[in-house]
Amino acid sequence: MGFLKKILFIVFPVVFMFEGCLPSIIKVPVLKDDKTIEMFGQSPNRDFYLPETIGDSLKEKWQAKVNGGLTNSSVTVYSSYVFVNDLSGWITCLDLKSGNELGRLKNKGAVYSSPVVDNHLLIFAVALNDAEHSQLYIYDYLNGDTKLKIDIEGKVLSEILKAGDKIIFNSEEGGVYCYSLNGDKLWETATSVPIHCSPAMGNGIIFFGNDKGEAVAINSKDGKIIYKKKIGHLFLGCAAISDSLAFLGSYDGSIYAVNLSDGKLKWKFDTGTRIISTPVYNDKYIYVCNLSGQIFSLRKDDGKETWRTDAGGVINATPLLTNNFLLVPDLKGELLFLNAATGKIEKRLGFPNHVKLSPLIFENTLFTGYDDGRVEAYEIIK
Repeated sequence: MGFLKKILFIVFPVVFMFEGCLPSIIKVPVLKDDKTIEMFGQSPNRDFYLPETIGDSLKEKWQAKVNGGLTNSSVTVYSSYVFVNDLSGWITCLDLKSGNELGRLKNKGAVYSSPVVDNHLLIFAVALNDAEHSQLYIYDYLNGDTKLKIDIEGKVLSEILKAGDKIIFNSEEGGVYCYSLNGDKLWETATSVPIHCSPAMGNGIIFFGNDKGEAVAINSKDGKIIYKKKIGHLFLGCAAISDSLAFLGSYDGSIYAVNLSDGKLKWKFDTGTRIISTPVYNDKYIYVCNLSGQIFSLRKDDGKETWRTDAGGVINATPLLTNNFLLVPDLKGELLFLNAATGKIEKRLGFPNHVKLSPLIFENTLFTGYDDGRVEAYEIIK
């Protein structure tokens, strides 16, 4: 036993040193492709609805290991490439078909939000470990080099929003930033209140909640505050926008629907337990999950409950909605397939650890991820 301990003591540092010598580069050929999931929620309004009817039979395609723990973000996809962020500061590029690693970017900090992809550009923010600020990167993965690295005051913990040729994000200290894809700062707005809620955007309005329970709207053109209205309590997670309505899940367990244009509260529904995941919707209903494992279907226009299901776990990652299923990641190690019309759990896909990534379907492939830095892809059998 003593000899074995000596071997392990010698081998582990060697492995660590080897990993430290791995190059920090993503350099892959890029072809213009309209097939992409370029940000968390696939669009500025944070839309987690896939208007397709899918089967619940799955065939595993591959498993991949990234360097650090996963956050409650999602993968992003461009053409045949899958990009994953992690808490060790790495961005990993995986081959969509095989899961093979094609490159990685190593940074001294943590990447809390999904990398934004725009053709050959990757945009991501690193919250540094040793200071109360972050660095925004614009990286050219066709040529394998960093185009720009921009210092940002405050920790960037929320999801980055891409709107055309603009990128918009919040800092923990209450700043809202807008940059062009060329790295030019277009505007910066100080809101004076800490923010832990990711923004959504619709009709030219950037919308989010802050730590004081205010709904905040900002003009996307010039960064001017349109309104700040107290409607609830601390807001975490991510806002979502559907047409003229904006939705926020609160730490007090309530889901709020407000008029996007003026911030007037339209309805409120109390789920009883804190909400961290993003509200998910289609044309008629909105689906909300809380930390006690309860899942609710509400009418989008008036907030009336149509069904509720107790999954018995902890839900803090955002579900994915299709025509027939609501796919819900659960911290107890399951991906649940709920009948979207009735709330009945039709299938439970088990994992060896906490499911962290919001599920995503691209090219008939389901992507998800769980603790210990594992990403998995499944073919959906129709």
